[in-house]
Amino acid sequence: GVPVLFVVPWVVLRYLFENEGCWERNEKVAVWWVIRCPILVAVAVNFVVFVRIVRILVAKVRAHQVSRGDTRLRLARSTLTLIPLLGVHEVVFALAGEGEGGGGLRLAR
Repeated sequence: GVPVLFVVPWVVLRYLFENEGCWERNEKVAVWWVIRCPILVAVAVNFVVFVRIVRILVAKVRAHQVSRGDTRLRLARSTLTLIPLLGVHEVVFALAGEGEGGGGLRLAR
């Protein structure tokens, strides 16, 4: 239910100030940040959780006396599993422009 606290004001602001054609355009920056700030906070929290989990994984992998190659493989596999699960890839694109334009980062997104 928490997203409703951000979505309803965003919808009202979009309806009142930017209700022109498609809602995918973000011409008024203030209205865009009403919905984008909670998304960025969620991405930041997920990134912190990801870093803490990776630190725990590194500690656990080092605690077991295993061969060096197997340790790296296990750590890489678990880390690569967590990246899409927690949305860490979104950190790279978090501040990429949503509006018009053809920047390389926006194109990659």
